Amino acid sequence: MAVLATLRTLICMGVAVLVWYVLVLTINAPDNVAGVLLPVWLGGIAGGVVSSIFSRYQGIAMAFASGVLLCVIFLWFRHFVADLPLGGNTMLTLWPVWFPPAFYVGSYGYLLAVARKG
Repeated sequence: MAVLATLRTLICMGVAVLVWYVLVLTINAPDNVAGVLLPVWLGGIAGGVVSSIFSRYQGIAMAFASGVLLCVIFLWFRHFVADLPLGGNTMLTLWPVWFPPAFYVGSYGYLLAVARKG
């Protein structure tokens, strides 16, 4: 069971990173708050939807855990591996912090849509 949950979490994180990466390359996001957060939110929502597709009962918890793991991995890579400073605008520097709420919104929104559908 743990292996299956781990694989599902990795797939959800992979979908979110793929959507984030494609959006960053496609829209050529400017260095302002909206340009940085739009790909994060859309990627997180996509990852949250995928987590709820896997399991309706564990979807929200798995989505939030995937978002937290993705946030920690991005921040670890950015600040410890690449050794980048915080910079002048903390909101732009700490953009991965928005992955957990985006995953949650995607998962919860999908479950609400399924519940209303029937």
